[in-house]
Amino acid sequence: MHFIDTTLRRICATAGVIGIAAILGLMGLTVITVVLRALHIAFPGTYSLSELLLIPAVSISIAYAAMHNDHTRAVIFVNRISNTRLRHFIHGLMLILGSLFWAVVAWATMREAIRRMAQNELSPIIDVPVAPFRWAMALAILLCVIVLLWQGFKLLKGIPVEDESHQYADPEK
Repeated sequence: MHFIDTTLRRICATAGVIGIAAILGLMGLTVITVVLRALHIAFPGTYSLSELLLIPAVSISIAYAAMHNDHTRAVIFVNRISNTRLRHFIHGLMLILGSLFWAVVAWATMREAIRRMAQNELSPIIDVPVAPFRWAMALAILLCVIVLLWQGFKLLKGIPVEDESHQYADPEK
């Protein structure tokens, strides 16, 4: 169990670095575009590059946030459950059910990647192949599904996920 946790944590950390690099690239692109526009110089392809950089920035961030238990979730009901086993069970069940949604999104993304790859889709203006970005998105969402399922199964076994103890107020206090 520790091996799977460590492996997933390392993969998500690497993915997080890629996501940060994409965000920094997007930031640099924005700064360069604004400066060039102030100098009345057109920079063609900015929109296309921005679209491509947003794909890894957003999709990878989902898996990274899920691994660190920092994703958005409603805990109003769960905070009121004083029984730790029941709280873990409900949280684990919801993670597993939520992963089904992401599995469908991953499946649709892979189908679209296959379809567009067969068409040799290129981004407008800059003619960059889009398929690698579509596959990166599909793999990032698949990683998110794996993380959610793993954390859900851990919670069902009564093993808290990362930072679980800080997420809920102690009902006895």
